[in-house]
Amino acid sequence: MVRMECDTDLNAEKIIEMHNDIIKDFGGEPGLRDPATIEYVVYRVNRSRNSFRNAAIALYGIATGHPFIDGNKRTALVVAENILADSGYYLDASEPEVVGFMVQVAQYNLTEPSVEGWIKERARLKLA
Repeated sequence: MVRMECDTDLNAEKIIEMHNDIIKDFGGEPGLRDPATIEYVVYRVNRSRNSFRNAAIALYGIATGHPFIDGNKRTALVVAENILADSGYYLDASEPEVVGFMVQVAQYNLTEPSVEGWIKERARLKLA
């Protein structure tokens, strides 16, 4: 797999906005439980320029850190997908596969490097 450079800086406001949109569109309890977790994810993502690594950092950090009252897994996935999309990639995985994967991540059954591997295996370049 080609190492893809990520040029877009992530910030906490973007993550919170994505979360708020998810809760508004799909339901759940709104609210931020731990802003420090989001800030740490942002810090780590912005120190790297590898899109796959950054998507894994964000997905793993949000899904396991539970910074929101509700919607952590959904937000984690959307943030990761946005990081990939900024570099021209999308995840090629079925909904049942993604749901099972996200549950495994949130239950601490997977490591951050294994999350990165899963993303790399399923990342596909968007066609123009």
